[in-house]
Amino acid sequence: MKVVIDTNVFISGIFFGGAPRKVLDLIEEKKITSCFTLQTFEELKHLLYHEKFDKPRKLLSLPFPHFLHKLKTSSLFFTQLFLEPPLIIKEDPADNYILACAIAAQASFIISGDKHLLKLKKFRGIPILSPKEFLKQI
Repeated sequence: MKVVIDTNVFISGIFFGGAPRKVLDLIEEKKITSCFTLQTFEELKHLLYHEKFDKPRKLLSLPFPHFLHKLKTSSLFFTQLFLEPPLIIKEDPADNYILACAIAAQASFIISGDKHLLKLKKFRGIPILSPKEFLKQI
């Protein structure tokens, strides 16, 4: 099952656990396949190395380069089919790249903790769920 997982779910899952961590475990178990565009993967890399996560990053057992390599090899990547994503979410234009990725991937779900995305509930027939809601669905 192809899913687009918002960066905030990766961050929460890696550093804080809970339902987001269980979603990431599903990738590891090959029960879901995460989908990215170059833009969404670069955003994840950028945030994982942000200085605000320096302290918790030191506590992790898996080095980030290894994690990112593993994630990259187990994920599907889609080229951006248009120069700019559709401008659906004006409050946070970066969220539109998640929507564009879901369209390109023909994803089954978008998993996010972002209020702008969650308030849409669906985008072009693709359900947008919180990690907790997603885990209940599958």
